[in-house]
Amino acid sequence: MTRQNYFVLTPTQRTAAMVFNSEEVAIDPRGIDSVTPGSGINTNQDAVGFDVGDPVPLVGNFVAPVRIVNDPEYLSQAPDMVAYLLDIPSAAQEDRDDLPPGPAA
Repeated sequence: MTRQNYFVLTPTQRTAAMVFNSEEVAIDPRGIDSVTPGSGINTNQDAVGFDVGDPVPLVGNFVAPVRIVNDPEYLSQAPDMVAYLLDIPSAAQEDRDDLPPGPAA
C-alpha cells in the first residue's frame, strides 16, 4: 500500500463539497473503511479549526485526495469546490490497492 494525503471530511462537509459537482468534474469522497481508524495528523496549514499536527478524527468521516486542488481541470471547472476543500483538514493515509485511482495530479 502507498500513502497519500487526503482531505478528511465530515458527512456534512462531504455533502457540501458534492454540491459543486458538475458534468466536467466531480468528487465522491469515500467513507473511511477501517474498523478502528483512530486519528490522522492534520497536514493542512489552512484548515479551519485545526493547526498543523493536530489530530483529525477519522471515525465516521470521508476522504478525498488532496491532489484535487492542484488538478488543472478542477481549478478551471470547479474553483469554488477547490476553495471549499482548502479549508478542510488533511492527513496522510494508506491507499487501498483495490480502489480505482483518483483524478490525475
